[in-house]
Formats: sequence, structure tokens, C-alpha cells
Amino acid sequence: MTISRDKVADESDLGIDWSMIKLFMIPLWVGFAIQCIKLVVDFFVEKKVSRSHLWMSGGFPSVHSGIAASVTMLMLLVYWVDSSEFALAFTFSFLFWYDAANIRFEAGQHATFLNQITQELKELNYMIFQWMPEESRTVRHILKERLGHTVLEVIGGIIFWAVLTRLLIALVPRLIIL
Repeated sequence: MTISRDKVADESDLGIDWSMIKLFMIPLWVGFAIQCIKLVVDFFVEKKVSRSHLWMSGGFPSVHSGIAASVTMLMLLVYWVDSSEFALAFTFSFLFWYDAANIRFEAGQHATFLNQITQELKELNYMIFQWMPEESRTVRHILKERLGHTVLEVIGGIIFWAVLTRLLIALVPRLIIL
């Protein structure tokens, strides 16, 4: 189950190794699909569509988890489970998954708390800071709260996008030999 690197390309292909390009392109397609599906999920959850959500982090499905799962699935299918390529892909994927479900999720929780404190101070009409000039009392920046993912969002991203990667490989047989 390996890609044949010694396959000679057609003259019309300009010597491009299409099988390697597929290994690069599939995770990008998966990442784009994740962001598009995130728009649909946000529509059902928030009852509105916002193009800004196309590039927003956090929420379901996890783009970090999905791309990492896609790369790991590709390494599994191309080099198999006992390869160093798969071991490295899985190790880095695990780091992404941990980061998304723990560190970035907690950072989002902290941002929510800090934004609540800021709002409470604003509602108190800045009584504490009355001695400060007006321009210093205005809130200039609201922290982004949607940063990470719940464990279920990460697991959902992993499973869904690993399966999509397998389907993409099956749909484009010219580019890869499995």
C-alpha cells in the first residue's frame, strides 16, 4: 500500500507527480469543507448566517482536528500503520486534538470571563475609574471567545473528516495508487 514514486509522468503532465499533489490537496479540501459545514451548523444553532464564520475558529466541526485527521488517514492508507510517516502524523495530530479540546477551549472560557468583567465595569459606569480621562475608560477590544472545541466537537471532527479523506481518495483514483 504505497505510492509508486518511480511512475513516469506523461509529457503532457510536465513531469508533475500527481500522487504527491493529491496528498497535499486532500487535507486542504477537507479544511475548506469543514469551514463550509461550520456555516450550516452555525445557521441551525444561531439562526443566522455570517460569512465571518467561514474563517472563525472554534465550534463544530473542528478544522484543526479535521485536517489533522485527514493527514493521519492519508499516512495510514499510503504508508500503513507500522510506518514512521504514520507515527509522526498521528503524534502531531494528537497534539492538535489535545490543544483544540483543552488549551484553546480554556482560553475561550477565560476570554468569556474577562469580557463579562469588562461588561460589568461598563455597566457600573466606570465608577471605579472616574478619575481617568474619558478616552482611557472606553472599552476598545472585546476578546474573541470562540477559540477551542469541546471533546465531542474534536472527536466528531476526527471521525467525520477521516471518513471524508478516505472517500476523496476513492473518488480520484488517477492520482493515487492504494
